Amino acid sequence: MSDDPQWIAWRLGGITASDIARARSGRYGGRYGVVADKLGLTERAENEQMRRGLRWEQAIADAVHALTGLHVVGEQAWCQHPDYDHHRATVDGFLSPLPEATMADVSAGLEVKTHGTNVRPAWDYWLPQVQWQMWVTGTPRTLVAAAEIDDDTDELVALRLRWVTFDYLECDDLIVLADELWVHVQTGTLPEPDTATALDVVKTVHAEADADADTVDLSDMVDELRRLHEIKAAVKAVTEERDLLEARIRDRLAAATKGATPDGWRVSLSKPALVLTAEAEADLLASRPDLGRAVLDRDRARMEVPDLYAAHRQPVGARRLTLTAPKEHDS
Repeated sequence: MSDDPQWIAWRLGGITASDIARARSGRYGGRYGVVADKLGLTERAENEQMRRGLRWEQAIADAVHALTGLHVVGEQAWCQHPDYDHHRATVDGFLSPLPEATMADVSAGLEVKTHGTNVRPAWDYWLPQVQWQMWVTGTPRTLVAAAEIDDDTDELVALRLRWVTFDYLECDDLIVLADELWVHVQTGTLPEPDTATALDVVKTVHAEADADADTVDLSDMVDELRRLHEIKAAVKAVTEERDLLEARIRDRLAAATKGATPDGWRVSLSKPALVLTAEAEADLLASRPDLGRAVLDRDRARMEVPDLYAAHRQPVGARRLTLTAPKEHDS
């Protein structure tokens, strides 16, 4: 469903459970990331974790039925609150004692989650997500089925079931949050970044530069500028100390792969990774030219069709932020 244009358009028309989860937990850009997505300033591409969840969803739903005796119905339903059209949620399913059920027969919601081995379950994200689903759908509780998956073998390691009851007080806070987000969407404004995960989103939103723009007055951000200057200096000092210590330990290990101290410290140094270097690639291509393929000669394109070359350039990566302190802070 993640690539269904109608579903994507429907999600953009309101605040969904995933939006609430992001904004509440601060993950994936938090509030800033949610609004940026709604305004079409960024795109969230499907990743392997999402594909894993879709791949395992039916198997986990079948396991829930086997373990609880309840039937999973209404899978992937698009739900809207009856009184607040922009309060929306797509639910993995509902639970009912009957195989063919109406909403009157539904006793709970179902949310299917997966996570990798040695990865802490994201309850800070999942709990507000299911609270919002219960608010939108009017269900009194939700069963979260969290499956631990070995990503190397794509095998189930463990399945844990947790019942979550609707919390009126928590939901009041989420409603306020949703309406704040929706005001930003309606007015086309972005909230101030309030989580470190917003940094990558900010870089994407402001990827392009306007060399003719006026200098921005940052008078109200003096404290932030000073603190960033201090942190950058501290990080530089700590990084230099870290690298020196690592250099000494690596030098002591030399060609060995393990080190230890009598009181229990253990150090391991892996073998070199085997990669195909540019020189090795050239040698392989010389011996098997049929494995080659046509690529753009950038130097020739720049010389022969400079206008066309310039027209195809696109901004990539993040713009570099350079901080210059006033003279009294230089030392």
